[in-house]
Amino acid sequence: METGAAHVQLECRLCLATERDGPEGLEARLCFPCNCRAPVHHGCLMQWQRAQEEQFAERHTFDEVQARLNTCEVCGARLLLEETPSRSQPQLGSAVCRAQGGTQKVALRRVPTLSRATRNFSEFSASDGQQLEVLEQDVTGEFFRVRALGAKRYRGEGVTAVAEGWIRHVYLDWQSGVSLPPPRMPPAFLAEGTDRLGADAATAQDSVSQQDET
Repeated sequence: METGAAHVQLECRLCLATERDGPEGLEARLCFPCNCRAPVHHGCLMQWQRAQEEQFAERHTFDEVQARLNTCEVCGARLLLEETPSRSQPQLGSAVCRAQGGTQKVALRRVPTLSRATRNFSEFSASDGQQLEVLEQDVTGEFFRVRALGAKRYRGEGVTAVAEGWIRHVYLDWQSGVSLPPPRMPPAFLAEGTDRLGADAATAQDSVSQQDET
């Protein structure tokens, strides 16, 4: 009689296979690039990213495309491959939401992008004065992924037990006297062919339109 736990073979959640066709190496390796329990082949993830880029490149801003390519559609966490830096942990594990508009709520984003398209926002929000668990920071420092308990719907009535999403740093109060470094301009706005003046103008325009987010 055999004893011990049976060996379970993990399979890629994209191709649904344990092994990937093609040469062995990094692309055939299973990895856990986000917070999902199911792994993915390194090569399958890169193939998915290329397909996403081709699908969205013509209809969305460069900033939004990059955010979508590097954010898990399931858990909402940043996608980190082995050659990328480790997940950026915030200095503090909690912060208080400070809404700046009349609704007293801030809509949580699905992906960390400055694009204000409706598709980038979830249906839930963080309320003014609500304590939030801070999970991670994006590479620019502009956005933090947070967990809100008892999150209200941004539009209409209703509450969910737990909601996670991305929120801009300007809506967070750390209440500790800690001075966080100013966020860097998202790489999309400093891409080749985009001058710094245009990037600053985009940021200024986003600041003016913050009232639509709160």
